[in-house]
Amino acid sequence: MSTTIDSVSDAEAPAFPLHRGCPFAPPQTATAFREAGAPRRVTIWNGSTPWLITRHEQIRQVLGAPDRFGADVTTPGFPNTSSVQPEVEGDIFFRKDGAEHLPVRRVLNPDFTAKRSEALRPRIAELTDQLIDDLLARTERPVDLIEAFALALPTVVICEVLGVPYEERHTVHESSKKLVELNAPHEEKMAAMASLHANLTQHMEHKRAAPDDGLLSRLVNTHVDERGEFTFDEAVRLGMLVIGAGHETTANMIGLGILAFLREPEQLRILLSDPAKYAPTAVEEMMRYWSMVQTEPRRICLQDTEVGGVLIKAGEGIICNLPAANRDPEVFADPEGLDITRTERLHIGFGFGVHQCLGQNLSRVEMQVAWPRLFERVPSLRLAVDESALHFHTDALTYGLETLPVTW
Repeated sequence: MSTTIDSVSDAEAPAFPLHRGCPFAPPQTATAFREAGAPRRVTIWNGSTPWLITRHEQIRQVLGAPDRFGADVTTPGFPNTSSVQPEVEGDIFFRKDGAEHLPVRRVLNPDFTAKRSEALRPRIAELTDQLIDDLLARTERPVDLIEAFALALPTVVICEVLGVPYEERHTVHESSKKLVELNAPHEEKMAAMASLHANLTQHMEHKRAAPDDGLLSRLVNTHVDERGEFTFDEAVRLGMLVIGAGHETTANMIGLGILAFLREPEQLRILLSDPAKYAPTAVEEMMRYWSMVQTEPRRICLQDTEVGGVLIKAGEGIICNLPAANRDPEVFADPEGLDITRTERLHIGFGFGVHQCLGQNLSRVEMQVAWPRLFERVPSLRLAVDESALHFHTDALTYGLETLPVTW
């Protein structure tokens, strides 16, 4: 039986984002909400009180019904992350619904299919080894493995996908790194964005004269010049979007996975005993265990709909908490434990429904290659600081390590 009465009054709605008391677990408040069962209200930056959904089944219900729960950040009442989000992200395709979302996604899909991502595995392995060679050549330690490896690998891989020369990976890497720094001054981020825009503009103009099989070439030659589906600048911004969305999340997961294996040597032993068998299941388990997307997905209710016994009304905002849902004991056995032999692929770490992560197949291959190769080649890898000294991104869209100082 549904109810139109809030399960918690606005005055009692806790502030969101929620903070993780333990860096290896979901926020305690989210876990308590999940155990209570029904959606609960939280208070966001502008004082509004959207619903927080924490149960696995209820999140799948919301994300699987785009006709009832919209993703357009410009819709009145949408629980945006800030006042500028609609202005900055309002015209981005993955922040749109239906006809404004799917056609653009279909343009990008061919570059991120499981088959195409798998075909990149040998090259990803080669790039991984090059980065490890650079790592082992360093004489000064400790080394920040986030910058030197976890962030560097997705950067060079996305350059391959786009068709940006490997020699220019440092330019893309430096601009991208600045864009994802939480505390970087606004003017520095804008300068990095302008630099990246100029860089991709130059490459895309070159692709007109010398086409190849990369995404930038296809965008400008097929979707701009031949079909007129995008303007040149729209195509450039799509390339920037692919870089931004395609490397930060994977970088965070590579770093978190390394930390998890350092903390749990038995799981590392299992991985290295048969990487071909256990690397794929390790990726799925790490995505479940860490659930690094921590302040999204967000939706706006379009039609009055009952969720978890509560009537959510049209115009009310919704925030889905993936960390709590991916530890739901009704779905996962021993949900608090890390077990890379777990075979159920029920996690929603990459999202669910029509808006789920476009680059998930490529991300999977990168992680499957990175973890075993790093530990095979640097078997004495270890933390260079006490675990208590590690710092995590707690309020950001994606959870991750700020740095990961290691030695060997």
